[in-house]
Amino acid sequence: MELRGEVVKLHEKVETTRQKARELNHDPLIYGTFAEIGAGQEVARQFFRAGKASGTVAKTVSAYDMQMSDAMYGVEQSGRYVTRTRLENMLDTEFADLIKRISKGRPSDLTYFAFADTVAAKTLDSDKDCQGWMGIRYQHAPGAAPSQVVLHVRMLDTSNRDQQESLGILGVNLIYGVFRNSSNPDSLVDDLIQGLSWGRVEVDFIHFSGPAYQTIDNRKLNLRLVTSSLSPVVMFTPDGEASVPADLIFRKDVLILRGVFRPFTDVQKDMVRCGIETFTEDLATSAKNVICFCEMNVAKYLSEGLDEVSDLEDRLIDVTGKGFHVMVTSHFRYFRLSEYFTRHDKRRIGFILSAENLQMIFDDRYYEGMEGGILEAMGKLFTSDSKLLVYPTLMPGEQELVTAKNIAVPQHQKYLYQHLLKNGRILPLSPHPDTVVPFKPRAGG
Repeated sequence: MELRGEVVKLHEKVETTRQKARELNHDPLIYGTFAEIGAGQEVARQFFRAGKASGTVAKTVSAYDMQMSDAMYGVEQSGRYVTRTRLENMLDTEFADLIKRISKGRPSDLTYFAFADTVAAKTLDSDKDCQGWMGIRYQHAPGAAPSQVVLHVRMLDTSNRDQQESLGILGVNLIYGVFRNSSNPDSLVDDLIQGLSWGRVEVDFIHFSGPAYQTIDNRKLNLRLVTSSLSPVVMFTPDGEASVPADLIFRKDVLILRGVFRPFTDVQKDMVRCGIETFTEDLATSAKNVICFCEMNVAKYLSEGLDEVSDLEDRLIDVTGKGFHVMVTSHFRYFRLSEYFTRHDKRRIGFILSAENLQMIFDDRYYEGMEGGILEAMGKLFTSDSKLLVYPTLMPGEQELVTAKNIAVPQHQKYLYQHLLKNGRILPLSPHPDTVVPFKPRAGG
């Protein structure tokens, strides 16, 4: 392994994608295959362009035809080809084939890998979400059992060509990361979008497995996707596992309770119960068609450096342990969340909030920096048929509940508020009187 160490030492300051690909091409101890479906062979192309690709590339393949893909990687019963299952079938097949065909007679200190991606890139006749799966199965040491990293990416470039370029850069960063940074997964995650300007891709799910990552906390690394600005949203199921947002919200209406959850209270539990009951009744649907998230926000950590992350995983474990889905986001304003959920699919969104939080939404200071102020924000929020479900607040020392019907809003917004209330965009929640106790949550939570 001395030669690999020498290669790393000679290239301590690697900056560009081509430099990374060139360094790997010159490392005689790394050898593998590339299987890419959906956006050209963009990752493999980066290694060919860097020169001396024969030192790294054993094979490239692109099974675009569905029948060919099924013949190579197994029949997709779901009919969907951009899935984690398809990606892992590709990795299984290509890694096993590489070891079978290449390893005999090769140097004993060689490490092998199989890289794969399957994506739905931009087409001229579609405005669908452009997204895909990418992964690598590899040996972290000669003869070792394989380790694996898989991730889900959303491609935000507006042209197919730019998406191809982004995919190529992301793929090189992933391959470089596992061979150069496997002992530091935090750095590996942070460097995934190195060389890409902000807003070109989002990585909203990642999973590490195998002997190279025996002590890895995948939950923490998925939280890092938000705190390192690789994605504005990550989601977790009640078992505490990260999940791809698109999979969780597929054909679902979405209900959101924003909060800090230090700790998760009985009042918040009742807010969820009342919210689901009212939301489903208003939409004339059943609870199985609605997914409810407890949302934790880190926007002020990213913008102001406030400590919203030191206990983030503990809060996540607490809330998921109580049986709730959790969403961690960097979207500060409500309408940004609404836009996130309705970018490509029309779905109905509900926000559960206290009467006190509703007052914050109608505070003009909340929209400083927006050219259209509160009217612009309200237009964006309710364009998607969003609804605000208001849980009454009993302020300390007061006898009367503050509800959606008697809440005080600024005089110049009174008619806007009444319009939203009468048209069902603001819905009062009606908990049992014994459930409501005096409480005052932090603004935004």
